Formats: sequence, structure tokens, C-alpha cells
Amino acid sequence: APQQSKPVSSRLPHGGSTRDTMFRPLPMAAIIAASALTLLDTAAAFAPSGLSLAPSRLNAASITALGRSRPLSLRRKVVASPRMAISTDEDLFTSESAKTQIGNNAFLNENLMARAQNGPGVVNKTPLKIGIVGAGLAGMVAAMDLADAGHQVELFEIRPFVGGKVSSWKDKDGNHIEMGLHVFFGCYYNLFGIMKRTGKFDEVLRIKEHVHTFVNDGGKLGALDFRFPIGAPVSGLQAFAKTEQLGVSDKVANALRLGTSPIVRALVDFNGGMDMVRDLDDISFSEWFLRFGGSRGSLDRMWDPIAYALGFLDCDSISARAMLTIFMLFAIRTEASVLRMLDGSPQTGLHDPIIKYLEDRGVKINLSTPVRDIAHEIDESTGLPTRVQGIVVGAKNELREFDAVVAACDVPGIKKVLPESFRKYPMFDNIYKLDTVPIATVQVRFDGWVTEMQSLERMMDISGDQSNGRGAGIDNLLYSADAEFSCFADLALTSPGEYYKEGEGSLMQGVFDHRAFKRSEEQLVEDFIEQTHKLFPSSRKLKATWSSVVKLGQSLYKEIPGQDKFRPTQATPISNFFLAGSYTFQDYLDSMEGATRSGLMVADEIIERGDALAEAAAAAKAAKQIAA
Repeated sequence: APQQSKPVSSRLPHGGSTRDTMFRPLPMAAIIAASALTLLDTAAAFAPSGLSLAPSRLNAASITALGRSRPLSLRRKVVASPRMAISTDEDLFTSESAKTQIGNNAFLNENLMARAQNGPGVVNKTPLKIGIVGAGLAGMVAAMDLADAGHQVELFEIRPFVGGKVSSWKDKDGNHIEMGLHVFFGCYYNLFGIMKRTGKFDEVLRIKEHVHTFVNDGGKLGALDFRFPIGAPVSGLQAFAKTEQLGVSDKVANALRLGTSPIVRALVDFNGGMDMVRDLDDISFSEWFLRFGGSRGSLDRMWDPIAYALGFLDCDSISARAMLTIFMLFAIRTEASVLRMLDGSPQTGLHDPIIKYLEDRGVKINLSTPVRDIAHEIDESTGLPTRVQGIVVGAKNELREFDAVVAACDVPGIKKVLPESFRKYPMFDNIYKLDTVPIATVQVRFDGWVTEMQSLERMMDISGDQSNGRGAGIDNLLYSADAEFSCFADLALTSPGEYYKEGEGSLMQGVFDHRAFKRSEEQLVEDFIEQTHKLFPSSRKLKATWSSVVKLGQSLYKEIPGQDKFRPTQATPISNFFLAGSYTFQDYLDSMEGATRSGLMVADEIIERGDALAEAAAAAKAAKQIAA
């Protein structure tokens, strides 16, 4: 039976201010030195015999060498089911290229971007007819590779636009509406490779200062400032040591907890550190953090906003594995914590170039075309599905036959489209154990620059041409522990290409989570404006001129403890049926990079099986003709 998750830790009462006035401020150098010594001392406990961790010898080259000294790890628990047992997830893959996207070495693989940029580099001998259910990022990326490999590809999308959870569209007045706030971390190597492949990477992405800024009530700012002459992990150490977001006591607690974390072991034994992280999926981040020295103040003021930004859950609810996976990336890759944002909307900057790429290669995209069912053959002796024949689409339930089918859906989509008979396989049955989180994206236009707090005159000035980020305020992603939208941005500054309007000011966009989702759209706008004014008191002098609310009742899959083992791989027990989507198994969680990885993995696997799939399709066609 599936393993039971450990209970999520309850929130502990937090008394007093996060800035503990009983401690006298320590010199910054002392805090950095103490943090560094804690990390080094802890790392020494994990170091192989004979390895010196003297600072003069612990350099990037030695860390990288140690990280690569062990073979690829694909550790993953397989969940049994009362319906039947199947082989391990790893056994389902035949493509070596797909396997490079998972496991510990995928974090250190510097060739992933080039692979995504250059395409599969293989053309199959026999073209296959491939149907893809869903035209989100995963489905479109898979279609790119499959078309380049010589296959006939067709996509079916229920919405009137592509993009999935990264969708955007225009309203009747020409305003760009988004389904979320989309930020590109510097470690999105596969997605960046895809954008390079369409020729748009340098054109549509705007890099931000290497600072993660927290906005507190009253306009008080805190930050994790990663700008430092020495890269990760030192740049991260000094960022945590210098942050204004925490008081000294919480900084010390942070240093103690992070100094005894798997991240430290990974500096000298990367596979060992990552294996420790993977084994922490059954407890919450709070439970892990508070167990050995972490403080509730740190969770409340820093980690909760980050957790909400990652998965729309607080630290008491989100899996320790999910949070520590991100921290691991930040610790080993300096660029991982660098943020980029599109110059305009996702439709223009991300999707349109992919659509052109696909259409240039003969790929057909069917919009507003729901998939009603997946036609398949069943083994009469076992009742198990053995081969997919095609998909049933549209209002007339038209059967469209394909040699292979990819279900590139989100969690609610895949639950709707899977036939009941598929649930006899544990992999498919486990999908129904995954839950999702609700979100509401709110956009509000103001007649001035909301995040400008230094100059009242500059805040009110919307005259002339202030395009290309020349408006006043903070041009970056923002976090807050004092608002119900934990991450937000002024799109007129961060993504001015289509969000700046001459003669108008800020376009603030934030994402509410479950705490506010059930409120009416009118109430959400009112609450967004009021909470924005609390964070930026001077903005009370400004007026809201336009607003939009988009509710998504089932968004990202819920990264609560114990869920990782239920995520399916892209290859399935049915040889010509595949899964893609950011919820499927890969290490980048439910994200744009995760969706991209899954699409590339699906394509790699289909291309690897190309000859066998073609032979099976020919045999099925011959059998059908004989039966007729």
C-alpha cells in the first residue's frame, strides 16, 4: 500500500519581533565568517577520509570533481498498488538522452541547454503519426523535437489559446491578461535552449539585478543580495548574513540549520547530499527546519514568502524536498538565483515563436478542441490496456488514429482524459492521489509609479515616454511576508514591452493563494489595492484605473509531503502512450523548466522507440484489415 505521509507540523506561536533587540549587532564580517566556519565544519564531518577542507583547497574545481565522482543516481521509490505491480520507473525508459534529464547528475549537466537548442539530432527512418493532447509548454516542446525528427505531429488544445498554465491573451480593449506571474530562474537551461532555438532568447528576456527583495509593511525593505565577487556558495552565505529581513538571532538560527543541511554535504559529496534531499519528501520544510536550530521567525519573515512563490504553500505545508531542491541549485550554481522576466506577455515572447517554429514544420495546432477519450486495445485475459489506437475529439466524438499519443496535460486535465481501465496500472492510479492548489492572479493599473518611495514627484510623473523600463520604482520580482500575494511585480517596469502604456503608470500584478481564492473578484481587487498601499504607503496618493482577475481553481500540483512518489514518469507501461507536463517526474518541480524537461524527455523516448513503434503500427493496421 502507498506509504503514509508524516503529519504536517502545526504552526507554532511566534512571540515578539523578528528583530531581537536583546542582541547587539555583530560586525558583518563576523557573521559571514561564523556562517562559513559552520558550513566548513559540517562539511568536514561528511568528507571522505583524507580530504582536506582547508579554504585554500576547497575551490570550485574540487567541488565539481567531487560532485561528479559518483555515478548517476536515479533513486526513486516505487509505490505498489492493490491493482497490480509494474516494473520500476527507470526500467520504462529506453532513451539514454531522456535519462540525462533526471537524477543527480542532471543538476551538473552543462550540456542540457545545447541539447534543447540544437534539437534531437536524429531523423527516424519511418515517420510516425503522433497526437499530442494539450498545447501547453510541455506539449509544444515535445512537438518541436518530434517534428525535427521527421514525424507528423498534431496538437489538440481545449482552450482557444496555447500555453497551458503560462497562457496569456488580450481582452477586448487590448490589455494583456496573464494566468500567473512568470519568472525565469537562471537554471532554466532547457527552456533557455528552446528559446535560443526559436531565436528569441536575447530579444525577449530582461535580466534583473541579482537581488531578491522583500517588501514589508510601511515600505521597509529587506533583501537577499547575491551580488558578490565570489560565486556560489559564498555569494549566498554573505546574502543571508547581510539581509535586513531577519534579526541577528534569526540569522544565527539560519546559519545553524543550513550549516547542518544536505546542502553542505553536497559541497563535498553531491550525490550523497541530493540523496538526503530526496529522502526528505515525507516531512514539511518547517518540520525539517525547526528540528535542528531553525527559528519560527525565519520561517515567518523569509521562508514563507519564498515557499508561497514556489508552490503557493507555506513552510508548514510544503515538502522539505521541494524547498531543499531549490536551495541545492542556488548553492551549486551562481546563476540559478538570477532572475529574468519577459519583455512582454508570454504569448508574444514565448509562445508565438514556438508556434511559428511548429507551423514552419507542418505541425497542426487544433484550438478549442477538447479530447473526449483515448481509444485503446485491451488484453481480454487481464483487462489491461495494451496499445493506444488514437483519440476521440470534438463535439462529434471523431476518432483520430495515431501511432503514438502524448498526454501533455496538467493534473486536472490528465485525470479527466485517462480511461478508467488505465487505472489498473499503479502509475496511472497514483496520479489520482495528486492534488492541486488554487490561485487568483490580479492585475491593477495605477496613475503613477507604485513602488517608487524615494521621490513623491517621481512617483506622480507619468509624462513623456517612460518605456523600456524607464519608469520609476523597483524593476524586479518582489516578495512580502505581510501580504496575501507573496510574490508580485510592476509589469510596466519588469516587462514593459507590452505592459507599459504611455501616459499611465504601474501595472501591478500579484498572485493570491488559497487564503483568498474564494473571495469575489471585486473583493480581491479591493484587497490587492489595500495591501499594496500597506506595503507602499506613498501609493495611497495614486488611483487605480483598471483591473483584472483570473481565477484558476486547479493550478500547480500540491507539493505537500509524501507526493513525489505519486508523480508518473513520461514513459508508461503502454508502449505507445506517453505523459508530459510539469507534474510528471523531474527535479524542477511544477515549473516552466519542469514542463520543458518533460517535453524533451517524451520526444527522446519516442524517437528512441521510433522503429519499434512503426512496426507495431504497421502490424496493428494489417490486423485491422484482416479483421475487416
